[in-house]
This record gives sequence, structure tokens and C-alpha cells, in this order.
Amino acid sequence: MQCFFYGTTRDKNSEDGHKGVVSFSIPDLGIVFRAQFKGTPVECEYASLLALLEFIEINPHLFQNKTVEIFGDSFVVVNQVNLQMVCNKDLESYRNMALVYKKKIPYSLNWIPQNENPAQNELSLR
Repeated sequence: MQCFFYGTTRDKNSEDGHKGVVSFSIPDLGIVFRAQFKGTPVECEYASLLALLEFIEINPHLFQNKTVEIFGDSFVVVNQVNLQMVCNKDLESYRNMALVYKKKIPYSLNWIPQNENPAQNELSLR
């Protein structure tokens, strides 16, 4: 089953300081999730992936007997989690959580262009 994650920050700060957005989409299930997040652009991207992985973990019945393919447009997140890029100390905890999920949930993680990411769905324009 194809799943997509996307994270970004908005130009304007909100009053509570949560200028980031995390999002994931599972088109086959008709699911789109969005939430505010406080962090850098890469932290938002990681938080989006981790929110998706948590959703998959707590809803195993939806993914039973299915291959989980995760796609995101974050070159950094995809390559760090796939251990193809050095991870900075400030992002290690995020990357390590994604690797812990990989032991629980067999998933593949692949890069796609932002304009092909349904989880983005015009968020970067806001």
C-alpha cells in the first residue's frame, strides 16, 4: 500500500509559535492527516514520517497482508533513514525512531518529486 508524507514550515509564525505543518496521505484508504508542528523544515518532514509510521503501527488491521511503500519528497529524510547519508546530531533521534519502526513494520522508503506527493496537496503554497 502506498503512503506519502510531507512536512514544511509556513512563512508567517502563528501566535503560538507552531509554524510547521506535518501531513501524510494514504490514498487507498482515503486518509489525509494534517497537524501543526513546531520545528525546522527537516524536523517537520521527520515528524510527518513518524506520524505516518505511528498510524500504521496502531492500525495494523488496515495494513494486514500488504506491502507498505512510503514516499516522501524530503531528500534528507529518505536518504538518512535509508542510511545513505550522514545524519546530523540534531536529527539523530528522529532518524533512530524511524529505524526502530522499520524493525516493527517492514516498509520501503523512497523519494518522489514534491509535485507528485499527494500529502503535499497545496500546503507549500500557504
